[in-house]
Amino acid sequence: MRLMALELTGTGVRVVCLRTAANPDSRTIQDVAEAIGQQIGITKDQALGSLTDSTMLKVSPHTQDTANGAVLLASDFARMMTGTVHNATAGVCPD
Repeated sequence: MRLMALELTGTGVRVVCLRTAANPDSRTIQDVAEAIGQQIGITKDQALGSLTDSTMLKVSPHTQDTANGAVLLASDFARMMTGTVHNATAGVCPD
């Protein structure tokens, strides 16, 4: 992010990474939770519950949360952000 932001200095383009955790309402994570559950002998809901338990907020970010983060970063509210990472992992990956 920093290098790309540096390369784009003066162009008016901001570079921000939107980091999120597994969105349990996405088809991909649903499929992965199902496969993991079958492999280790737990239900899909138990596998998804372990994702929730791994967050500091004890709630998993959903696709709408990720979309809201992208809207925020694209807005003027984040106009001074560049060369950085916006952490929207609910505390899974603390910075």
